[in-house]
Amino acid sequence: MSEHNHDNHNNQHTHEHNYEHCCENHTPDNHGCGCCGDDHFKEHKKEMLSRIIISIVFFVLGCICGEISSLPDFVYLICFIVAYITVGFTVVRNAVDGVIHGRIFDENFLMTVASLGAFVIGEYTEGVAVMLLFNIGEFVQGSAVSRSRRAIDKIFDEKHESYTLPRHYDNKESKTEQMITKFARVYTPAICIISVLIAVVPPLFMGGLWSEWLHRGLAAIVVGCPCAIVISVPLCFSAGVGACSNDDVFVKNTGTLDIINDCDIVINYNDNKSVDDIKVLQNQGHRVIYLGKGINDNSMLEAADVAVAVGEDCTAQSVELADMVIIRDSENAIDKVKKNARKIHNIALENIYFSILIKLVILVLDVVLAKEIPMWFAIFGDIGVCLIAIANSARAIELNKKN
Repeated sequence: MSEHNHDNHNNQHTHEHNYEHCCENHTPDNHGCGCCGDDHFKEHKKEMLSRIIISIVFFVLGCICGEISSLPDFVYLICFIVAYITVGFTVVRNAVDGVIHGRIFDENFLMTVASLGAFVIGEYTEGVAVMLLFNIGEFVQGSAVSRSRRAIDKIFDEKHESYTLPRHYDNKESKTEQMITKFARVYTPAICIISVLIAVVPPLFMGGLWSEWLHRGLAAIVVGCPCAIVISVPLCFSAGVGACSNDDVFVKNTGTLDIINDCDIVINYNDNKSVDDIKVLQNQGHRVIYLGKGINDNSMLEAADVAVAVGEDCTAQSVELADMVIIRDSENAIDKVKKNARKIHNIALENIYFSILIKLVILVLDVVLAKEIPMWFAIFGDIGVCLIAIANSARAIELNKKN
C-alpha cells in the first residue's frame, strides 16, 4: 500500500486549518498572525479599527505634547500610555496566556517584549509605534485573508451544490505547510536567542552602550517574527485550491496539491488496471493518480496516491473516497491541476525565500550599521514583508483564469 493514507476519506473532513480560529491565540503552531477566520474577523473588524484610530489620536497628541516645553513630561507620557494600552492590551494578554500555557515564542510575546523594552529604555514613541503598526498590520492582513477566503468560498457555493463537498480547509496540510510549522518551532526561539546576544554581548565585552544595543536587540525581535512565512504559505495553497475550482475541479485538502505534484503515472477507469497493478507501480517508486467513477473501482480509488472522482455520473461513494472531484471529465484536466500545483509550490517557495532574505539583510544591518536602525524599518521587515508575501500568494487564485 502507498504511504498515502485514505483514512481521511471517511467523511471526517470537517476539521479546518488551525489558522481558521487563531485570532486570540496566535502561535507558530497555528500559522501566526493576521489569519482570523472570516466570520471572526468581520465580528471584530469595527472594534479593531476603533482601537487603532483611538490609539493613533493619542499617539499624535503625545508627539505634539512632547514638543511643547511648557507642558510637564507626564502629559505626553500619559498620552503614549493610553495609546499603547488601547492597542496593546490584547497582545500583552495573549502573550501572558501563551507563556502560562507553554507557548512562549509567538509573535504576541515578541511584540510585547519589543514594545515594553522600548518603554524601559525611554523610547516611548517607538514602543507605541511597534504595537500600533503591529495592530495595523494585523488588521490589513485580516482583511486580505478574509477577502481571499470569501472569494474561495463563493466559488464553492456557486459550483454544483448537489455534491455537498466539504470546504477545502481540510485536515491534510501540504508538505510545505507542515515544514513551515516545524520551522517556526525552531526559528522563533532562535530569533529570541539572537536578539538577546545582540543586546548584551557588545555592552558586556566590546564597550558598547546598553541603550544602543538594547534598541538593536529589540529591533531584531521585531524583524524576526515569522508572520510572513507562516501566513502566506497556507494562504497560497488555499488560494490554489480555490483556483482549481474555477475549472470545476474540487480539491478536498491542500496536501493533495503537493502529492499530485509528485505523481508520474495517471490511470483511468477505462485502462483495465487492477489494484495489484497499482501496488507494483508504487513498489517501483511511482506515485499514481487514479481517475474513477466509483463503479466497481472503489478499491482502486482507495489504493491510489491521489484518488479522483470524475464526471457528473460518478457515484456518491467515489466522491467520498476521492481526494478531488472533476466535474467535467476532460483529457487535460489533470494536466492543468498538476501545472497549477507546480506554480503554487513555486509561489510558496518565493514567499519563503523572499521573507528570509529580507529579514536576514535587516538583521545584518541592525548589527553592523554605525547607527541603530529605526524601529519602523524593523517593523517593515515583519509586517511589510508579510503583506508583500500575502499579495504574492493571491496570484494563486488567478491561475486557472490564465490557463
